[in-house]
Amino acid sequence: MQAQRKMYILFGVSIFIVVWCLILIICLSGFSHESRKFRAILFVIVVVVLFHCLIGDFIKFLGYACYSALRKKPAVQEGPDVGRSSITYNYDEDALVRLQLASHEAAMYTTPSHYNESLNLKYKQIINELRLYGLYFVLLLLLVVGSRNFQAYYNTDTLKTVLQEKRLDAIGLYYVNTLDDIYEYIRRIVIEAFNQGHDYNEKVIEEPGWIQYNIAKLLSVVRLRQVRREEPYIGLSTPDFDDKNFMPRWQLPYEQLHYISKYIHTYGPWLAAQMDWSMFTPSYHQGKLHTYAENNGYATFLSRDLNNSLKILDYLEKAHWFDARTAGVFIDFTLYNADSNLFSVCTILLEYTPFGNVLSHVDVQSVGLLLNVDNLPAMFLITFLLYLFTLIYFLKHLVLNLLYKTKMSASPWNCVDGVIVLLNIFIIILIIVREVKVSTLMSEFEESMKLEFIDFRVPASIDNLANLAIGFLICLTTVRLWKVFQFAKPFRVFTRTLYRARWALLTLLVIIVIWLFAFGISSYIINGNDTENFTHLLKSFTASMSYSFGFSSTVSPYDLGYGGLTLGFILYALLMFVIAIVLLNLFITLICDFFSENKSTPEDDEARELSFWQFLRVEYGGCGRWCKHSLCSCCVKRIYNPEKGDVKEGIEKSVLKTEKNLKKRKLAGREDKGPPYGRQLRDLNQVRAMARKFSAQVALLRRYQRWQQY
Repeated sequence: MQAQRKMYILFGVSIFIVVWCLILIICLSGFSHESRKFRAILFVIVVVVLFHCLIGDFIKFLGYACYSALRKKPAVQEGPDVGRSSITYNYDEDALVRLQLASHEAAMYTTPSHYNESLNLKYKQIINELRLYGLYFVLLLLLVVGSRNFQAYYNTDTLKTVLQEKRLDAIGLYYVNTLDDIYEYIRRIVIEAFNQGHDYNEKVIEEPGWIQYNIAKLLSVVRLRQVRREEPYIGLSTPDFDDKNFMPRWQLPYEQLHYISKYIHTYGPWLAAQMDWSMFTPSYHQGKLHTYAENNGYATFLSRDLNNSLKILDYLEKAHWFDARTAGVFIDFTLYNADSNLFSVCTILLEYTPFGNVLSHVDVQSVGLLLNVDNLPAMFLITFLLYLFTLIYFLKHLVLNLLYKTKMSASPWNCVDGVIVLLNIFIIILIIVREVKVSTLMSEFEESMKLEFIDFRVPASIDNLANLAIGFLICLTTVRLWKVFQFAKPFRVFTRTLYRARWALLTLLVIIVIWLFAFGISSYIINGNDTENFTHLLKSFTASMSYSFGFSSTVSPYDLGYGGLTLGFILYALLMFVIAIVLLNLFITLICDFFSENKSTPEDDEARELSFWQFLRVEYGGCGRWCKHSLCSCCVKRIYNPEKGDVKEGIEKSVLKTEKNLKKRKLAGREDKGPPYGRQLRDLNQVRAMARKFSAQVALLRRYQRWQQY
């Protein structure tokens, strides 16, 4: 005890000296940093600490293990017992009495059900897992919520409005109906609106590349790409897209001229483009009519300023770059909003249909690709650091379970923990790859002197993949936390309900799916030619399921009546009555019946064994009693109250009150309801434990009195 006390004193003095030395250095020597430098210093310290925890400790203990394996092993000596001094090997009677006192005090609050050691170990493990997984889940949610940019939705909505609707003198995609309208749309929106922006005070922005109202800045240039059919006629089958090289104005035969590379912007629109491929770039783009490959087509680029871009577009229009063999036109560009730190990766698809009209589709992806530590809030950084340390502890807990706990190593939940760790590593790798790719693209953008298209779709796809991995990580963490919560009766009842009702629920689910498939196919055949909601078979299934589940904002009952009023009424009745009312309500009623049955008939073992809350009341009851004693000693004066009396009088009053209540229960025929002497004195063992506790207290007081006399 003396050695341990000296160690604590030396540790406290050392910490005190180090803290005061740092304060004196900072205050008296003029040592000061701005906030950015201070954040950088803290970041370096955290990196060093993480390196020490992940790699340094491993190397250190590996060296210790090698040294212990090679050196001569000494004779094994038994260590000191509990209560024996580590220096003199003599028993410390004060420590023994305190240990006995704590043991007797714990025995006062225990019942025979508390002596099930396997159940106590199980509850102890639940407490450790609840502390670990609960803290990890809370920090993960805080980190995910704190990293979301709520301005991304408004940025996407604003850009879609600018590109689709009519603004000032510019036309939107709703007014593009023919191939000639595509030229006009590119001239008004992609060229003029990107180079004739206005500031908030209605002044013209002279720097090119700003979209209207100073919304965002164009990065690099705009790329135009079209996909062409091999044959001029349009058939019913999926067309084959052309990949041959042409001379200007789509003339054949193609001639390999030695000066084409010097006039690439003149010959480029007629040459099959070789797109940069990446594993993160989507291979295909799904349109309304066909599926288009991303590495196919004929590409050209607009210029950086207004006049040159108009000249390029006039050249394409005079040379009939869009003609009857054009299947789809892609307009790709990237915008950046410095105020919200958001990149807007935009793709506009214009499909030329066999009926002479144009179908348009806008895809805007708003992502934050620049991660600057200096601009991050302090609370987010603190949460991120706590999350890293919790993840390290999580990994340590998993490794110890796999190596040293044989029963737990075979548990399938270790596979879930392993997947959680792998997902964290995968997300960190994706974020690092995204940052490296963005830094490379920004360097290329700064150094680019030619009309080069900087493709930001790759880091945007990496960011989207990281978000999907984060979603799966939250789902797995929730499932893992659900398993820990099985100590509570509602969670056990719900899990048991789903397990016992699995075959009935699966059978009913198959029936619902068959009805939905049948209704979707019928609606697709009858109403597919007249309404957009049932144009495709998959879209018909989706619309039927959404409408039957109550999402009726996109589908109208009039969409089912194109085959006749009678047939439409029958389809609507089948959808709303059979599927939405009968089958779905039957599914819910089946779950409720199984749940009520499992809730009213608990397992026999659960009814007899100690509950988790009773275990917590005994295990951590000392903390509550200590807090109550501390608050009472601080807030209440200890004076004698004649009404309450002293301790002896209070015990006598409590015993008299208990005996009166016992007589009343006997007269009422309820003498077996409840313990006769309060909720804490349940049996004779607890009374004996109370007596032993008092004896230990008396012994400790006597030793204290003898020590004062000396």
